[in-house]
Amino acid sequence: MQKTFLLLSTACFSFFISNAQITDDDTLLTIGSTPISANEFVRVYNKNLNLVQDDSQKEIDSYLELFINYKLKLTEAKALRYDKDPVYLKEFQSYKNQLTQSYLTDKNVTDDLVREAYGRTTNEVKAQHILILLDEVETDTLAAYSKVEAYRERLVNEDFESLKKELHNGKNIFVEDLGYFSAFKMVYNFESAAYATEVGAVSQPFRTRFGFHVVKILEKRKSRGQVSVAHIMIANTQKDSTLVAKDRIQELHRLLLQGDDFGELAKQFSDDKSSSTRGGELSPFKSGQINSEIFETTAFGLSTSNPISKPIQTQFGWHILKYINIKPVKSFEELQPELEKQVGKDSRSQLVKEKMLEQLLVEYQINNPNLKLPNFESNLSYNASQNSWQLPNNFVKNQPFLTIKNQVYTHQDFLDFLNKNQKSTKKEWSIAVVVKKQYISFLEQSVFQYKKDNLEDENEEFSHILNEYREGLLLFELMQDKIWEGAKNDSIGLLEFYNVNKQNYVWPERIEGSVARSTNAKYIKKVRKYWSKNKSNEEIDDALNKDQQNVIFSNGELELGQSPLPNSFKVRIKTPISKVIEENNSFYVINVKEFKPKTQKTIIEAKGQLISDYQIALESKWIKELRAKFKVVINDVVLKKVNALISN
Repeated sequence: MQKTFLLLSTACFSFFISNAQITDDDTLLTIGSTPISANEFVRVYNKNLNLVQDDSQKEIDSYLELFINYKLKLTEAKALRYDKDPVYLKEFQSYKNQLTQSYLTDKNVTDDLVREAYGRTTNEVKAQHILILLDEVETDTLAAYSKVEAYRERLVNEDFESLKKELHNGKNIFVEDLGYFSAFKMVYNFESAAYATEVGAVSQPFRTRFGFHVVKILEKRKSRGQVSVAHIMIANTQKDSTLVAKDRIQELHRLLLQGDDFGELAKQFSDDKSSSTRGGELSPFKSGQINSEIFETTAFGLSTSNPISKPIQTQFGWHILKYINIKPVKSFEELQPELEKQVGKDSRSQLVKEKMLEQLLVEYQINNPNLKLPNFESNLSYNASQNSWQLPNNFVKNQPFLTIKNQVYTHQDFLDFLNKNQKSTKKEWSIAVVVKKQYISFLEQSVFQYKKDNLEDENEEFSHILNEYREGLLLFELMQDKIWEGAKNDSIGLLEFYNVNKQNYVWPERIEGSVARSTNAKYIKKVRKYWSKNKSNEEIDDALNKDQQNVIFSNGELELGQSPLPNSFKVRIKTPISKVIEENNSFYVINVKEFKPKTQKTIIEAKGQLISDYQIALESKWIKELRAKFKVVINDVVLKKVNALISN
């Protein structure tokens, strides 16, 4: 049984009471000493109205009985301290953490980024760039900026290959041809700069966490989607000194043109052992995923009418490619879930976090979070021998450093944070850089943690959903122990219940045989004729369903009065093949191999239904015991208010 069955609902439903008949102080009922508000009942009733199968239970009084039974079980679970069980607490906390995350993002920002990412996924950019490597915390950037600005002018006016040969050193200056790329292939601000720059133009200098860049856009095109190919590769370097890679690939190409099987040749001759066992088949790829432009271009140039490429050479060797398929970019609706995940993992996620932090600083009225930072920084020192940050003894460490509503963080709290996160700092960073960078992390962590800790009090929707899961999980654990597992393991109780209720566990009248159905009587008549000549269903199927499906057969043990048997069918022992029966615009004929009369099921045969019925009986008895154990008092005055409100 799924735990979700025990939640009254997990869907979000907002019920706004426009009529002030019911207040927060109105208690509808008490169970034991626990009051239950009228507002809770009304909210749950409206949320679950459409989930109630029995129309009679949609009446307020009937639904109230279901609600009371539910609350009685929860009261018992708490009385038995199920809510203190470590396993329960761990599972509940895990769910709470997952649910909390969805309330700590700005949905509008996320949605905008997802749509932007989709737009970029459907379009590819071909670019070159120059990078001046720079530490992400470096503040003295004038020299680097001036240098990359000068390089920009040269990139505008000079030959790229000549420029690359002169400037690229692979250490602090990178001049690179990036080929084609789309969303999520570069850091977000680089990607944005590339998509914002016109074809043929060079961007103004911009900074990423790697340093200063300029990017030149060579081409923009619609995405070619995702291609699947197989290949045969002959490596440039061979153990056999007599084997020339180009000659061997030409030999294989001639064999393919003569009709040899591509997959078999790949298994026998390809030097790419990771794909040769699969007949050369590679994982599907998009533009920019293969480190060879000629390989990529050749792959996307193939088709069903042009399935085999000519030999091509890459840095790895010689190749022949075989077309499998090309899939276009999926629709936004199809890609949306994947894009949302990628946005959450990508550098874009920081934008979402920053926007949310900005909102929370306003919400919590933290107008100047950096107010006490200078004094802290001026007194901070690093003790190399102890590998720790320290404040002087005369510094009041317990003074407030950051206040978020009623939560106070002291100088000591930030000092502890610095020492805990030393691994995220670099030795060459100054104290000012360390403090500034770490304080941003400290502020972000503290604000978000406060939001998490107080979300249940601040957000009514979150509180309701979380409480539903809390109660549902408790109820699941209790029902598992008291009813479901109890019924399965109570062999004596099951036997007694079976003996008392034997009449409920019988095999109905049924046949062992076949039913043929068609919308055309002539085919059913043919089936009947074939059966009379002892033809098998397989033989008849071959004869009548060769060009189209004219007849459908159902075989095995079939219950009388139940589909696929027609309702009007009557068993005639002396004539095992029935007459043609017309019913509901269809025609039937039945071939009875054996008639099985109504018989008593054994306890083993009835086990599934027996356990289910026994569980229901146990639960009914248990509810009566709980009503005797915990006094239920209904406030009739408040109940009338509830009835009036819901009726309106």
